Amino acid sequence: MFQKYKWKKRLLISYFHDDEFQSLMKEEINRFFINNNQAIEERQLKHIAITQDDFDINQIPLINKDTFGLYLVGLDGTLKRYSKDLKLLESLFDVIDSMPMRKMGMKK
Repeated sequence: MFQKYKWKKRLLISYFHDDEFQSLMKEEINRFFINNNQAIEERQLKHIAITQDDFDINQIPLINKDTFGLYLVGLDGTLKRYSKDLKLLESLFDVIDSMPMRKMGMKK
């Protein structure tokens, strides 16, 4: 499911247990992406919202089916950070900017 983004995009994956809550979180994340569009593009970041149904269709090894929240996945396809709520958004750019691949990209 996420393999096609490896080495192309960092992923912010939102996974929440309740459809209504998932909608609210997705709306908040979309607002964050719109308000920070240039910074998002510079950091090659993409948001993907997943549901419990996605676990039935796809194998998602990075995420525990019972652990809801936000997951930051690096360009290399590995999990870099997790937050059970939207707090990850507050430090998202700092976390990404501290990653070795991002540091190399900023030097160019």
